[in-house]
Amino acid sequence: MNNVLKGRSMAFHQFWNSFWLLVTDSVILFAGLLLGNILLLHIQGIPVSIQYSALIVPVWWVGALVSGQAPGWGLGMIEELRRIELLLITVFGIAGVAYVLGQDRMLPSRIVYLSSYAFSAFLLPFGRIACRRLLGRLHLWGCNVALYGDTQAIERMVQVFKAEANIGYRPAGIFSDDLERGARVGKIPVLGGLHEASSHIGVAVASIAHLRKHDLVDFVDHDLAGYRKVVLFPDINERVFAWVTPRDFNGLVGLEVSRNLLVPIATLVKRIYETMLVLLFLPVWLPLVGVLALVLFCTDGKNPFYSQSRIGKTGQSFKAIKLRTMVPKADQVLQDVLDQDEGARREWETYFKLKTDPRITPVGRFLRRFSLDELPQLFNVLAGEMALVGPRPLPDYHQEELPEKARLLRGKVRPGMTGQWQVSGRSDCSLAEMELWDNFYVRNWSVWMDIYIMARTVRVVFFPLGAY
Repeated sequence: MNNVLKGRSMAFHQFWNSFWLLVTDSVILFAGLLLGNILLLHIQGIPVSIQYSALIVPVWWVGALVSGQAPGWGLGMIEELRRIELLLITVFGIAGVAYVLGQDRMLPSRIVYLSSYAFSAFLLPFGRIACRRLLGRLHLWGCNVALYGDTQAIERMVQVFKAEANIGYRPAGIFSDDLERGARVGKIPVLGGLHEASSHIGVAVASIAHLRKHDLVDFVDHDLAGYRKVVLFPDINERVFAWVTPRDFNGLVGLEVSRNLLVPIATLVKRIYETMLVLLFLPVWLPLVGVLALVLFCTDGKNPFYSQSRIGKTGQSFKAIKLRTMVPKADQVLQDVLDQDEGARREWETYFKLKTDPRITPVGRFLRRFSLDELPQLFNVLAGEMALVGPRPLPDYHQEELPEKARLLRGKVRPGMTGQWQVSGRSDCSLAEMELWDNFYVRNWSVWMDIYIMARTVRVVFFPLGAY
């Protein structure tokens, strides 16, 4: 009876997490539909009415439940973004077909659908993030999970789930043969060994690397049989794979890994939509570049632009355009500092940057803090030398510090103005961390990952950490 009550408690918790997410979705969808009808009123004078278009909301509820987006525990941000946008396209697509086939003139117009879709596509991800954070602050978001593995794997999982609270997995107990019962990792208690289980935790997360010492199938089917869901972590500590598809070969299960960004059609699609984005926002960024250049010129009368050689696709060098942020003869100033300051030399050899850089002007420091000095690189994007999102463009001396396999992988794609490395730590990342993030991006690229990185770039620019 006790286990039944605990199971019901988890079911109710899942229900309420799903309910509040769907309520948030509904508010955004209704707001989008209302906005579309208001636009229709101003453009064509048709009175506001959402009685037909409001049917989109219950269809969304069904789709969100079926596709696992409510409550969406265990979904990463990129995967959730993909599911949201695909479901939104499906829902509005169904509504569009109904509009074309329908005979009732009261059906909503294309203006309503297009504006409502654009509004919802942009705000739904942010609304869900806000809802989860609010539930998290009230200690109502997520489900308890049990962690299985050796000490190193446990520590890594605790760290990841703490940093990525939006995933909704809250470590509640640890099962490991390496740790004593009653010990704690962080604040998480050790409840037993690998062959024990908890009757009141619904999800188990286990490290495959450690479980290879045991019969994995027997372990999952027997020791973990009481859990509603089991998540297996592979022996990968280098952020190698994100998109993995299981393949069944007549009972032999394989994992398919696709290097999406190396597919010619994917490269073409990326090139097209990035160029369209740059041209779409041309009226915004071009005048801003002009104003900033004028400010720099009025400061010291020098050329406000400068170009620096960077390594691009296929290892070819190109000139990356930036707004000038340094004093004249900056290279000599840097060399003098490195010759006189051993600490500065070590910092430069690790990050190829200095937190206190004597070459940077006061205006230049402001531009760098908000990455405004990189806006002219949009010309490089239009020229096809760079991408909006990609590995960071490196100078020769920096590129040669990378291992050969990293250089080969980077040489297959265009470098980007922003990327996984920049939004994950910017200048605070070491060379090794940058290599891991860039390799991860090339191997796991998707349109959804680009959208996610660009959204995070906006946040990093306005709330800069590690920029200098």
